[in-house]
Amino acid sequence: MADPFGELSRLNLRDHGDAREQQVWPAVANSLSEYETFWRTLIVLLTNRIDPNVSAGPERIRVRAAIPRAYEQLAMHNYSLFYYAATARQGIDDDRNRLGVGAYPHPERVFFSLQASVEQAKALQIHACTILSGLDIYDKPPKHPELVYQTIGSYRNAFAHNPVLGRAVGHGRELLPPETRLPKHNKPVLWREFANIPMEEMVDLVILEEGVWQEFATFLQKQWQWLTETFLRGRNDRKFIAELGLTTLLPIHPAEGTLSVTNPIAASGTSIVPGKKT
Repeated sequence: MADPFGELSRLNLRDHGDAREQQVWPAVANSLSEYETFWRTLIVLLTNRIDPNVSAGPERIRVRAAIPRAYEQLAMHNYSLFYYAATARQGIDDDRNRLGVGAYPHPERVFFSLQASVEQAKALQIHACTILSGLDIYDKPPKHPELVYQTIGSYRNAFAHNPVLGRAVGHGRELLPPETRLPKHNKPVLWREFANIPMEEMVDLVILEEGVWQEFATFLQKQWQWLTETFLRGRNDRKFIAELGLTTLLPIHPAEGTLSVTNPIAASGTSIVPGKKT
């Protein structure tokens, strides 16, 4: 018997993602590859991409009207996690490039995006477990990397709630205070105190950002892989098919046509405001 979902394998983010996904995908296609697999497994089923009655255009990528609220929330957290994680990756690459030409990096942008990613990763897992339990699937999800989350949160809070951190700069490097020396409970640490930190205790910004990214990305890959494996089983459940209004759409035949980053199409949840004609 043919797999009614088999043709989903034809889709990819490069050609069928929305404009933001297409734009950032080249930068994270290797480190966050499992996002695309999960997108193909479940997220596409929530959108008008599988409805032959929806013509090509902005409506093609939107969530179908028949989708229950819980699934739309899952899609929102999943998309937001990818967006913020990809933004962090771009920020890390930008910091490295800026240091290479003697310009100042912006680590606060990286850690703001990483913290937003952490919050979305937690929410995504909670919503997924709730939906899966309704399908009698109780597989244990990957454990969150709490030590990495702690480091991300510590630097994000230090950047967000304090004056600009004291740091050391030179020879194409930027050194930050170690996590143990960061301000706590909104109590600023004077620049003179940062200056007294032994140089060997300071943390190389590039090494810090890359280390945190690698550990976090490894977890995200495991989480998306787990989501793919569990929803591959769940999507054959009669309850799943009924809840998502798939009965009349099976077997799935994704609508022809692709989206281009040159088109005025943004994220799946974004409304396009037409400009005035002159």
